Amino acid sequence: MKCCNGIMILLVLVTIVHTQFRQTPFVQPKIIKRINHDRNAFTQGLEMYNGKLIESTGLYGKSSLRMLDTNGVILKKISVDNVFAEGCTVFKGKLFQLTWRESTCFVYSPSDFKLKKKITYSGEGWGLAHDTTSIYMSNGSDTIYVRDSSFAVKRKLQIRLNGKPLRNLNELEFANGKLYANIWYENAIAEIDLNTGTVTRLIDCSDVVATERPVSQECVLNGIAYREKDSLFYITGKNWAHLYLVTF
Repeated sequence: MKCCNGIMILLVLVTIVHTQFRQTPFVQPKIIKRINHDRNAFTQGLEMYNGKLIESTGLYGKSSLRMLDTNGVILKKISVDNVFAEGCTVFKGKLFQLTWRESTCFVYSPSDFKLKKKITYSGEGWGLAHDTTSIYMSNGSDTIYVRDSSFAVKRKLQIRLNGKPLRNLNELEFANGKLYANIWYENAIAEIDLNTGTVTRLIDCSDVVATERPVSQECVLNGIAYREKDSLFYITGKNWAHLYLVTF
């Protein structure tokens, strides 16, 4: 009976675990193509714009704004001095770039990277994305800030995974009505319902990270850009030698 009771207990535990996983499905991306990427780029933001990739890179003394072709070749690059640059997005013809602790958002012309103005905000800046009506901003917490084109906060969205706060939300991307978020120090991307803040799927990128073999623990998965023409995503990480074109 002792053995049988142990088996019964094990079966109950397995059932509980499987039920928890069923609440938030896991999927694994399929790698379509691996593309060379500048390993010196501490990637903080990634976005597609007019068939090119716009990338924001961080670290003090190394922050930059770049335009890449889809083969990873740098077409344009400017230094962003005296700040730690973070996420970026293009919304209503303007390119927005966050800073980590400087409470400043730089606004550029997206075609030539000419600085148009600076906007101040409260707290830290991490990731940016947009849909047709709003900008979405993360700050490393479990809260997404929904902003208008003047960067004023319209509402706040609390993100929940299986009913619990999901913190460390980092780089963001919008696609097909969902918000996608890197989770700092996790090999996963959260797919978020923008009406409820619920995580509807977790994209398990462990195999991509294993393929890349980052050079240090700081070189985490970070960077998502959606290629709308064929519903594919570019993903990368901080100081990664490659971009990955994937489907999930």
